[in-house]
Amino acid sequence: MNTMLRRALPLATTMAKTNLTKSIMAPTVQRTFATIRQQQPVVDDILAYREKPESLSYFTGNFKYNDLLIELDALYKQNEDWKPVIATSEDDTSLVAADEKTYAWKLREKMSEMLAIPLKTSQWRKITLHLNQLASLPRPLPPQVAQVLALYERSESNPTTTTESTSSVKAALDDMGRAYAVGRRKESSARCWVVEGEGKVLVNGVELKDYFKRPVDRDQVVLPLAVTELAEKYNVWTLVTGGGTTGQAEAIKLGVGKALLIHDAELKPTLRKAGCITRDPRVVERKKEGQRKARAKYTWVKR
Repeated sequence: MNTMLRRALPLATTMAKTNLTKSIMAPTVQRTFATIRQQQPVVDDILAYREKPESLSYFTGNFKYNDLLIELDALYKQNEDWKPVIATSEDDTSLVAADEKTYAWKLREKMSEMLAIPLKTSQWRKITLHLNQLASLPRPLPPQVAQVLALYERSESNPTTTTESTSSVKAALDDMGRAYAVGRRKESSARCWVVEGEGKVLVNGVELKDYFKRPVDRDQVVLPLAVTELAEKYNVWTLVTGGGTTGQAEAIKLGVGKALLIHDAELKPTLRKAGCITRDPRVVERKKEGQRKARAKYTWVKR
């Protein structure tokens, strides 16, 4: 016990001296630093006069695009409870009728050029979503909303041109009474011609039963004719490339279904219900690097 006391006394004495020195020196050190601060020249705070960006989203990837979405959203919230005035005269009625129109927005390239913003397709769709939201307000629209929507509205020449080009490309029977359509599935592509006849089906110049050995594939090819009960009324000639038998059979099914619509547009509900005019977008998922297959992983080994 006495040995422990002898060892502890010098340490306690040293700590007491250190605390005493700190208590004596602290006011002196504070006065010294205060004197140094007073002697230093006053320097203007450079950060107080720095230029600050006006936009809160300035440091985002595309601040102009973000500001535009914020402005359109704020405009909608401002007029969310808009209640138009009921027409009381013939002039007001004509104004309301004139305002009952459907808006067609500028395409991505034109809108990007107008806004001077490089827009991606997803960004353009998000902008049009906000514009559709504004256009869905009760008619007649608020003046400020109509003024904003007019900036993004597609010019009259564009819809006319688009309509004319679409109508000129509209599928129709050729001089020999044949309907032509293309069908695709996976890696397969099929060009199909359907003409009135006795029910023959040729695939790459070969009879259907000789080209497709599996009954399932043959049933897929003639499915549009079977569901519409026109198997003995039309002949089918098709050229198919790429993929395997399943992909080729389903590509032909899609092409034949689309060609039948050219002969008779009233068959659409039946063909739609049977899935003969809808492209199946499913494809094999690609293999990933460092994995065994598309989804399968290698066995993890700890050691």
